[in-house]
Amino acid sequence: MKNLVIGIFVLGLTSLGFSQNTNSDIEEEVQLEGVVISNANLNYLEEVQDTGLSDNVISLEKEASVFDVQSLRDFDGRKAPYQVKFVATKGFIIADYDHNGKIIKTSERFRNINLPKDLIKSVLKQYPQSSFIKVVYMVDYDAQKDVQKTYRIKILDEGKKRNLKISSDNNFGNVITMN
Repeated sequence: MKNLVIGIFVLGLTSLGFSQNTNSDIEEEVQLEGVVISNANLNYLEEVQDTGLSDNVISLEKEASVFDVQSLRDFDGRKAPYQVKFVATKGFIIADYDHNGKIIKTSERFRNINLPKDLIKSVLKQYPQSSFIKVVYMVDYDAQKDVQKTYRIKILDEGKKRNLKISSDNNFGNVITMN
């Protein structure tokens, strides 16, 4: 068995040695034109995405940011915003684009996503014996205003259901207790 493994290893190294073509058959060098890749919605991504966000949220926000609204057949380039809805299994984004394809406004809602670790720690610090029942994450983005990111979390704490409203900076808002 040992000889077989060594034999396969030597055979593999030998084949790699001949895989590079060392002949100088290159006739001429080809220069490619520069390609500029830009994302007109980079500001949107910088505003809405935080570290620790759920992969479901990140991927749908990236999809909305790179979407080419100008390629749509219905898009006529007028000055009025053009609305597109992106739907995923755990949420949706309704995005308004301007005539240049830039996101000017979004309304986002995601259910039952993974919370960022710092937010989990913050909730468990205030409610140590709690368990999470439901999570809803909402984002309201407007290019002219501050972005609003809110978590609505339902927990079970000492036999009582509590509805928590927490901003993305761990600022606890209204806490409603239900039996």
